[in-house]
Amino acid sequence: MDALLHAYAPTLSDDDPDKDQHPPLKRYKPSLPPAPSLPHLPPASSPGVPGRYVSKRERAAMAATSLAQPAAAPLQPLPELPSVLNAKLPHHIQRKLDHARENAGARNRCPQEQTMKLEGHSKAVIAVRWSPTHGALLASGGMDGKAYVWNVWESPGNQMARCLSCHNHALKDVQWSLDGTSVLSCGFDQTARLSNVETGAQTQVFSENQVVNVVRFHPSEENLFITGGSKGSVKLWDIRLGSSVCEYSKSLGQVMDVDFSPDGSRFITTSDIAKRNSSDKSLVVWNFATQIPLSNQVYLEAYTCPSVRFHPFEQCFIAQSNADYIAVFSGRTPFKLNKVKRFKSHQVAGYRIQCNFSPDGESVITGSADGYVYFYNYRSAQLIKKYASHKGVCSDVVYHPFLPSVVATCGWDGVVSIFE
Repeated sequence: MDALLHAYAPTLSDDDPDKDQHPPLKRYKPSLPPAPSLPHLPPASSPGVPGRYVSKRERAAMAATSLAQPAAAPLQPLPELPSVLNAKLPHHIQRKLDHARENAGARNRCPQEQTMKLEGHSKAVIAVRWSPTHGALLASGGMDGKAYVWNVWESPGNQMARCLSCHNHALKDVQWSLDGTSVLSCGFDQTARLSNVETGAQTQVFSENQVVNVVRFHPSEENLFITGGSKGSVKLWDIRLGSSVCEYSKSLGQVMDVDFSPDGSRFITTSDIAKRNSSDKSLVVWNFATQIPLSNQVYLEAYTCPSVRFHPFEQCFIAQSNADYIAVFSGRTPFKLNKVKRFKSHQVAGYRIQCNFSPDGESVITGSADGYVYFYNYRSAQLIKKYASHKGVCSDVVYHPFLPSVVATCGWDGVVSIFE
């Protein structure tokens, strides 16, 4: 067999040209870069479904999850705010309140001195209102867009009980609800907003197409209130519906103030008549039920009246005039002006300065452009006393509804003052 293999095997000589021939070349295959290394992934099988196939997208998502930051610690609940409506009064104030309730017919007296200043507003304070149900709570509204509820006789540093900063622009007025649980505020953001005093949260918003200058609750219907605005519109709102139920339409100038008669059957509006060059609509008396003006020929002098108030018992009302006096009007048709009786020692000077009666109706108090608060005898129209209260304009003054000699004032210096 070996002889046969040698016999038939090809012989290559040194001259054979194919002796240096290279073996045939293989087909070129380009080399690919190595695949990027993936992060460590969990096994493809999930705990719920053993052996389940996991796609690349799921593996990438699982890898991202494994590299995520550890979960943050759960947030701790905020501490509960102390109760405002159930706050206890100091012993001496509670004793005064009890005495005042036992002697409901006691005569109001002028306070003797300024006892405290409440500071918190960063701009001018426009309005102050005592709570109708709680003897120590006072609401204030300022040009800084905030309404504060003060616990007046709390220890210094703890007197600011709530900050109701729900408006976007400056405030124009604040009012307490009849049950004393809410505060209604209005302002330049063209809204009136209702806020819960206990929680400090806003509960309802009533939007208009005008700057809302004034809000007033009906004296007996706790769900109804009236607003007056910069375009002369006077609207009645129902809190239960959250909307306006009627509009008292008449060509008015900017509505400056509104006030109800004690029985709620009538209300008065005061308007800015500077642009109209007319005085026949500066004071208008309305019938609340029929929405009909009872008289508009009330105040015929060419001055704006920035404030108006009904007497708490008698058939009359007073109006602050930019002529630097407070005028007195009859509360019966045709609502005649008393041309003899006037309160005229203070200064108005074009500012929106408020005036008020004492709860017994025997005194008239008013702010003044000179920063003083003035006390007048209602019967004689004589000045009783005046106190320096603010550096600049004293914009609002109000007697305490129960304590006969306590008065709150506010001014353009951003301070709320208490006189006792």
